[in-house]
Amino acid sequence: MTSNVLVTTLLALAIVVFISARQIIQLPVTQRSLLMPLVLSVVLGGVFFVGHPAPERIAAVFIGAVLGVGTGLVSGQVVRLWRDEATGIVFQRGSWRYLIVLIVLLLARVLIRFVFIRSGSAIDETALNAALIAALVGNLLGRDTHIALPPTHLPCGSFTQLSSR
Repeated sequence: MTSNVLVTTLLALAIVVFISARQIIQLPVTQRSLLMPLVLSVVLGGVFFVGHPAPERIAAVFIGAVLGVGTGLVSGQVVRLWRDEATGIVFQRGSWRYLIVLIVLLLARVLIRFVFIRSGSAIDETALNAALIAALVGNLLGRDTHIALPPTHLPCGSFTQLSSR
């Protein structure tokens, strides 16, 4: 296993653990927490493109990101949001249904690899792992977009009324 595949695998694992943890615990919804997936997308995209990837890798990552954002927009509907009346803080908590979406994304990565092997395609593990990372971050971005954008699902009414921290 090359160091690039190892780093990519560890990054994917870290993102899965981070997203899973966010679903299990009750978290406040802040402007920062909703903008974090966008910042993460830009940073990871910059790191990806600095390496001057081949067109097949760009296509794989683009497809992964689109799939992730799409599943995030759909699965964002199962995230529970509420406003604590005593403090005015908006909280969120995912559910087992949201975790199923993440598991499906992981299984899709394995299935896609199997299809590529059977078809004799030249796409490699690193490209597929990068596409998985794009799908996971895209999922988080889609989910938070569903939560934050009008018609807002935020109990406080709008993104600007959330705490910045």
